[in-house]
Amino acid sequence: MKGAYVLNKLLEYSKLNGKSFSEKIGLIRPQAIYDIQNGKTQNISVSMANKIISAFPEVNKSWLFTGDGEMLIRPEDKITEKRGIPFYDINVTASIAESFNDIPEVSQYLISYPPLNDCCAAFPVYGESMEPDFFAGEVVLVKEITNVDSMLWGEPYLVITNANCDNLRTIKNVYLSEDRCKFILRATNPRFSGDTIIDRNDVLKIFLIKGKINRRQL
Repeated sequence: MKGAYVLNKLLEYSKLNGKSFSEKIGLIRPQAIYDIQNGKTQNISVSMANKIISAFPEVNKSWLFTGDGEMLIRPEDKITEKRGIPFYDINVTASIAESFNDIPEVSQYLISYPPLNDCCAAFPVYGESMEPDFFAGEVVLVKEITNVDSMLWGEPYLVITNANCDNLRTIKNVYLSEDRCKFILRATNPRFSGDTIIDRNDVLKIFLIKGKINRRQL
């Protein structure tokens, strides 16, 4: 009943009933609100959360999904948000694995690390295929690459692909094929031999790993 709890708190805060609240956030019909209230829908969807934030920007988006912490963003949090690197506690594997598309990717907190504050995100590492460069439990700080021609071949990158390549989200050393049409993903750990070859068109995003820190440093 997490969704019902969150929604009831929002109705109490906004002093609106279910129908008025649905109109406020731009829903065509209030049925989605009723379904959450009666428990038919257990959680608030990403789409609905975005509508709620548009109508109530002071609401903490993480709280909408978990019900934990503060419902409202504190003023000091808004200031910090501009200074830190968002940490996403989702699986970035150093082995090949599918991404978790059904999990809302909401940052848990912000990391302030001045030497790398130009990074756009931080993720925990899972798996062993990139040892000794990256160990499970470490946190990588990444910056999105927008120009593939500027990539440094052979360096480690976080690669995210579409469904044609099984929705991969993986850290690997990246090389370019001779025909320049494919990426070659290669592990550092010799126990994980064999390359993974993916079409460049199947890559949704690619991030340069600019640094790493241990979780105990957070």
